[in-house]
Amino acid sequence: MRRKWPFLLLAFTLTVGLSAPGTQEVRASEGDSQPSIDRAGENLSLGTDGRSRLYPNDWYPGFKDEQGRFLHDFSYAGYKRGETELPKTAKNKRIDVTKSPYFADPSGGRDATQAIQKAIDAAVALGGGVVYLPKGTYQVNPQDGKDYSLNIPASRVVLKGDGMNKTHIYNAQQNMKNKDIIRIGNGDWKKTGISTKLRKSVTDPTVLLPVEDTSGFAVNDYVVISFETTPGFLRELGMQNKWSSRLGKVEPLFYRQIVGVDSENKTITLDIPTRYPMKLRDDIMISQTADPIVEVGLEDFSIANIQNAKSGLGEDDFKVVGTAGYEADNAKAVNVIAVANSWIRNINTYKPTGNTDYHLLSKGIILDRTKNVTVDHVTMQYPQYRGANGNGYLYQFIGNDNLIKNSKAIGARHSFTYANFSANGNVLQGSYSEKPSLLTDFHMYLSMANLIDNLVVNGDGISAITRDYGSSETNRHGVVTTESVFWNTTGQAAHPSKSGVIVESEQFGNGYVIGTKGKDTGVNVNIVGSIPDANTQPFDMAEGIGEGDRLSPQSLYQDQSKKRIKDLHLGLQSLLVNGEAIGGMQFLRTDYVHTLPYGTTETPIISAKAYAKDAKVKIKQPQGTNGTGEITVSYRGHTQNIRVKFKVADTPVLPENISISPNKAVPGWRVAGNAISAGGSGELSSFLTLDNGEIVNIAELNVPVTYTSSDDTIGYTEGTTFHALKAGKVDIVVSCVFNGVTVEAREKFEVKEPMVEPEGPFAVVTKVTASADDGNLPIHTIDRDPDSRWSADGKGQYLQLELEQQIQVGQVSIQFYNGHTRSNYFDLEISTDGINYQKVLSNVASQKQAAYETFEFEPIQAKFIRYVGQGNESNTWNSIIEFWVHEN
Repeated sequence: MRRKWPFLLLAFTLTVGLSAPGTQEVRASEGDSQPSIDRAGENLSLGTDGRSRLYPNDWYPGFKDEQGRFLHDFSYAGYKRGETELPKTAKNKRIDVTKSPYFADPSGGRDATQAIQKAIDAAVALGGGVVYLPKGTYQVNPQDGKDYSLNIPASRVVLKGDGMNKTHIYNAQQNMKNKDIIRIGNGDWKKTGISTKLRKSVTDPTVLLPVEDTSGFAVNDYVVISFETTPGFLRELGMQNKWSSRLGKVEPLFYRQIVGVDSENKTITLDIPTRYPMKLRDDIMISQTADPIVEVGLEDFSIANIQNAKSGLGEDDFKVVGTAGYEADNAKAVNVIAVANSWIRNINTYKPTGNTDYHLLSKGIILDRTKNVTVDHVTMQYPQYRGANGNGYLYQFIGNDNLIKNSKAIGARHSFTYANFSANGNVLQGSYSEKPSLLTDFHMYLSMANLIDNLVVNGDGISAITRDYGSSETNRHGVVTTESVFWNTTGQAAHPSKSGVIVESEQFGNGYVIGTKGKDTGVNVNIVGSIPDANTQPFDMAEGIGEGDRLSPQSLYQDQSKKRIKDLHLGLQSLLVNGEAIGGMQFLRTDYVHTLPYGTTETPIISAKAYAKDAKVKIKQPQGTNGTGEITVSYRGHTQNIRVKFKVADTPVLPENISISPNKAVPGWRVAGNAISAGGSGELSSFLTLDNGEIVNIAELNVPVTYTSSDDTIGYTEGTTFHALKAGKVDIVVSCVFNGVTVEAREKFEVKEPMVEPEGPFAVVTKVTASADDGNLPIHTIDRDPDSRWSADGKGQYLQLELEQQIQVGQVSIQFYNGHTRSNYFDLEISTDGINYQKVLSNVASQKQAAYETFEFEPIQAKFIRYVGQGNESNTWNSIIEFWVHEN
C-alpha cells in the first residue's frame, strides 16, 4: 500500500485548521507575509523575483527541479494551438435565415428550426459559410427522431447572431432528456483502418514517438492515441478494485495531428506533446482518423431553454419518470463532439419570459473528444436541474488542448469540470465561477495535465481529490488527475463547505498549486485519501499561497504561449541518438541528458531535423561517451542552441519485477480481464519493469521465459500459448532470468464456458469496420466473446462485415448489448462491391431478449453486409455483442 509522506506542520503564524477526517488545511489570510510550507516543512515562498522554482526566467519545456517536478507546456491549448487569432467573420455573403428561401420567424412565436437547419445545410453544400440570425428570438426544438434542435455536421460553418442580448436562440420543448439545443459534429472519430503500435515505452512528455511502422501515415494526418486499461495500469493507480468495470476497455488518450514522419527511423512527430507515460504493457495504439470537422464557429447570440413546469428536482429524480429532473436529464445547450480548431465566442444564456430564475435545463457547453477548441467571452448561468448523473455542469472538458478563457459560470452544480482520460492539456484561463452547489472539479477517471490559470472563485473552489463513493466495482471517480496546475487563483469567497480553502489537491504523482490571492487564499494539499490503495504520493506542491499578487508571470498560459510562438521556427522536429528517438523531445527543449547503456564504449551519434522547412541545422557531435553534443538551429538571422549531455549508466540495468498478461493483440482472449473461453487458446505476454524505470516487453529481449499452469486439467501452457480446456480458474506463473536476476510473478486466469451460438454453418468474415466506435471496437462483433461489443452513438452509425468470398445470404443472427432491456432499431444493407448497397431489412425492431436473435430476408448474393443502426428505445446508442452471417 502506497500512502502520502508524513507532513510536518511548522510553527509559522499560519491559520491551520482541521476539516474532514484524515485531512489538514494550510491557509494564509490576505496579505499574510509568512511563507507557505511543504510536505516536510520546506519553505515554499515564491522567489524574491516572484517566480516559481518550477518556472525560472530561463524555463524551457522539459525543465525539472531536483525532485523531478515539472510544469507541462500548456501553450498549445486553443484554436490552432494558439498560433493564430480567431478568424474574423466576413460580413458579406452571409446566409440570412430570415430571407428567402428560409423565412425563419424572428419573433419567437413560430418554430424556426427547419428554416435555420435548411440555411446551415445550404452553407454545408457550399463548402462553408456564415449562417446569420438577425436581431430577434428564434424558437428551435428537436424535430421528430432527432436528439438535437440544430446540427452543424461539416466544416467551415459559422452560426452568427447580431450580438449577445440581441439575437436569442430559444428552446421551447420542456422534455429535452439527452438532447441538445445545438450540436456541432456528427459522431466519434472516424478511423481509417491504418494504425501502428508504440515500439518503446515513453515516459516524459514528447512529440517524437518511436513506432513499429509508419506505413500509411503522412504529415497533416489526424491520429487518436489509445491505450488499454490493463491490470498493471489499474494497480499502478491503486484502482484495481475501483475501476475493474473498465478492465480491457480501449480508451482514447491523445488526439493529435502529425507534423513529421520518418519511415527510415520509424518515428512520428506529433503537433502537441504527450501528457502521460505510455507503456508497452498497455497496448498503445496510434490510429489514423479521417479529417475532423474544423473551422466551425458559434458567436454573438444568447441561448436558453424553457424551464420544465413539473416538480421533482431531487438528486436522483433523473431516474423518476414524469419528474422535471427526468425530462431535463442531460439536456445540453451546446454539445461539441470530435471537432478540432473551432470556436465559441460572445455567447451568454438568458432568462426567457415565463421562466422563474432559470436559463437552462441542465448542461451548458460540453467539449467532448475535441481538439483545440476555444471558448471566449461566454457566460453560462442558472441550470434548472442540478441533480446526479452529470446534470447542472456548465462547462465540461472531455477533450484535448481546449481553451476556455474570459468566461463565467454562475449557479451551477459544477461550474467547470474535467472528466475521463481524454481530458488533458486543457486550459481554463482568466475566468470566473460564482456559487455552484459543488466545487469546480476533476470529476472521474484520470484526466492529465490540465491548467487552471487565474480563476476567480466567488463561493466556489477547485477540487482535485481522490473520491470513493463506496462501490468496489463500478466507482467512476477514484484518482481523478495528475500533473495539473492551479496558477494564481483568486478567492473572493470560498465555497461555504470549505472554510476559507479555495484549492484542495490530491493528485496521482505530482500536482501543483502555485499562487493564491484575494480574501480567501487557503490551500489543502495534506490529504490522506479515502481509497487506501490509491497512489497519490507525494503530497502536492503548494507554493506562493497568499502571494499571488507578486507571482511572476501573472498568467502561466499567456507567458508560455508568448515564449513558444516567438521561437517556434527555431525548434526541432526530430532528435535522434544512434537512430533512436531521444526521450522527452519537445520542439523548443534546449537541454537533454541522455544515459547510454552500461558498458557503452562507442561515441553516440546525434541526428536532428528542423521544425521549420527553411531553418538550418548544424550539429557538433559529442567527443566520447561522456561528452556533450550541440545542435544549432538558424532561422532568418536568429539562432537557438540545444545541448545533449551524455553519460554511461554506472551499472547494468536490472529487473525490478515481471508482470504477466494476456496478449490481446492476437485473437483468443476475451476482452474483459484475464478470461478465455473453454476450447480456445491465447498468447501470453510479459513485461519487465527495470530499475531505470523503463517497462519493456520481454519478447524483445530474447530472454528465455517460462509459463506454467497451476491446473493442467483446466488449461495448460505450451511455450507462450495458453490452451483452455474447461471452465475454472488457474494461476499462471511466469519466470525468467535477466542480467543474472531471477524474477517471477503469478496471475489468476479464468476459463469460461463458451457463448451460446446459433446453428451454422456461418460465412467467414475477413474484415469488420464501422463508421465510429467509443473504444468498443467493431472487431468485437466476431470474436465469440459475450463480454465484448461494438458501440457507436448516433442514428445512422454503421457496422460493416466483409466476407471471404461472395455467397448467397438469407439470414443473420445478432446478439445485442443489453438486448433484454430494450428494443434496437436498424436497417440491413447488402452489397457485392462495397459501393452499391441494397436494403434488405428496413426499420427492424429487435425483441427484448438476452440471447441472439435471427433475422431472415430474401436470399441475395453478398460480399459486404452493413448494419445501419437507428439507436434503441432508450437512446441513440447502437451496441452489438456478436454478429453471425449464415450461409444460405
